[in-house]
Amino acid sequence: MTLKSRLISLSVVGLALTIYNVMLYQLSANFPLNRYVKLTCLLLNLPIIALVIFSSVRNYRQILRWSICTSALMAIFAISYYIILKYNLISKFNSAEKIQAFLAKYGAYAGLIYILIQFLQVTIIPVPAAITTVAGVALFGFWQTFLYSIIGIMCGSMFAFFLGRRFGVKLIIWLCGQSVYEKYTKLTKGKDKIVLTMMFLFPFFPDDLLCIAAGITDMKYWEFFVIMLFTRPINILIMEGAFKGISSIPLTGYGIPIWIALIGGTLAIVAIAFKYSKNIEDILMNLFDKISSKFHRKSKVIKTKGYSNSPSCYDKNNILK
Repeated sequence: MTLKSRLISLSVVGLALTIYNVMLYQLSANFPLNRYVKLTCLLLNLPIIALVIFSSVRNYRQILRWSICTSALMAIFAISYYIILKYNLISKFNSAEKIQAFLAKYGAYAGLIYILIQFLQVTIIPVPAAITTVAGVALFGFWQTFLYSIIGIMCGSMFAFFLGRRFGVKLIIWLCGQSVYEKYTKLTKGKDKIVLTMMFLFPFFPDDLLCIAAGITDMKYWEFFVIMLFTRPINILIMEGAFKGISSIPLTGYGIPIWIALIGGTLAIVAIAFKYSKNIEDILMNLFDKISSKFHRKSKVIKTKGYSNSPSCYDKNNILK
């Protein structure tokens, strides 16, 4: 690593940490933060600075890159958190009723705004899809919400997959190296489709991270689109029909073991799918072959009497005597 690249790396880390500390000061001055939280956030500077100096002196490129990425994420997180608190965004969109009231203000354009919200919740806004879906059902009805959600979530999923494919792969290679990335793709090859399909069917996993993670694998665009086309409608129907019952489970008292059982059962299913993904894929492919063979037999063209199997009906040998 050259002296110039080291100086650039140190400058980037220095700028990111400066932004992080300025935003931390603004947060402390304008909002009532716990002093232990403030102290912890302030102490996060020390390991980053120590790692940057150590990796620059010893010429450890990967450690330096991880330090750059971590300091940049710290700055982005501090800016985002400040904006969220300043404009009180969490309290404005933390329930289905508030999202419904927000959409109702736009009248005839509410449908387009809702599609945009469903697009953004897959890509940028950290709002659970279940909340936006319930709000849509209350405002538009069951099937209209289903249509709007399919449009917004499918477009958002494909865009997030594009981000993972376009930038995620380069970021992983930049941070971990080509050999680690190849080892990761080799480990997940043949298992990514089944596992991701199972994870997309459950509402407990973050959609945006799953789509980006799918983009990092060697999965093709059309394969991901087919998975989305299969899982998204089922997921939306489940959320529309069952989320009101799920949301009634409290986060305290007797609700805690219920939530642990639901999330634990989901993780167990995903783990089983990962372990036996080849068997599951073989079963599904055999089922598909059986179904397609039945349709093929039904749609087979009936041979015209008086003709042989010659490829040309104009062949004189084709006429049976």
